[in-house]
Amino acid sequence: MRKPFIVANWKMHKNVKESVDFVKQIKPKLPDPKKMEVGIAAQAFSLPSMVEAAGKSGLRIVAQNAAAEYSGPYTGEISLRGLADAGVSYVMLGHIERRRLFGETNASVHKKVQAALQRGVTPIICTDETMVQQVVNDEIHYVFHQLMTVLHGVSLDQIKRVVISYEPSWAVGAGQHANPTLAEEGCRLIRQTIAEYYSYEIADKIRILYGGSVNPNNIKDIINKPDIDGVLIGRASLDLDNFLKMISNAQLTLKEEK
Repeated sequence: MRKPFIVANWKMHKNVKESVDFVKQIKPKLPDPKKMEVGIAAQAFSLPSMVEAAGKSGLRIVAQNAAAEYSGPYTGEISLRGLADAGVSYVMLGHIERRRLFGETNASVHKKVQAALQRGVTPIICTDETMVQQVVNDEIHYVFHQLMTVLHGVSLDQIKRVVISYEPSWAVGAGQHANPTLAEEGCRLIRQTIAEYYSYEIADKIRILYGGSVNPNNIKDIINKPDIDGVLIGRASLDLDNFLKMISNAQLTLKEEK
């Protein structure tokens, strides 16, 4: 059974003190890390302090971005080597906002994914609904061209360490309404694509998250879907009580499955 993963993406919100205070408050209220993982993606300058505050609680501290190069004359970039040394365990790569606002391409995200895997930092690869139809043996197959371009060259051993986040462009941003049925269909097609490219056994082990307008009211319906293994939460994760409520609602889904 794939372990659920609930990730808060704070984007450019919260300073160091606010981030550390949040970690200290949520730490004693986290679910059993053997049953559910919880992570927080914060601004780079807060990450080392958050790692220290999280201690051995099981809370995953996540970077929002990183460069493909480990070191060198790249002013303003974030080193994966530095993230690994700081104890950061996950890094988001290819987020839709990075693509839209900063011109990141499949090729650049691909390089970052390879670098993260080589440094032992688990990449959370973000992808939107870009897909193409292919006919194989007279059957129509939907292929996520964007995702598979990013995964090109990722080995069988490496793909097992990857987390994927499906972020359809129609659902990213405040004021939108996440559709659990459409979210499941996207995640199912991603899993099908992974199965056809690697194997069904590997696809069954890959965690696929859903990101886009997730809130306390819809998280239970979303995470209850068979191919959705967690969520990437934006604005709704900034408030501690709100985020805890979402974690609690996700846990209720797990209890109902037993």
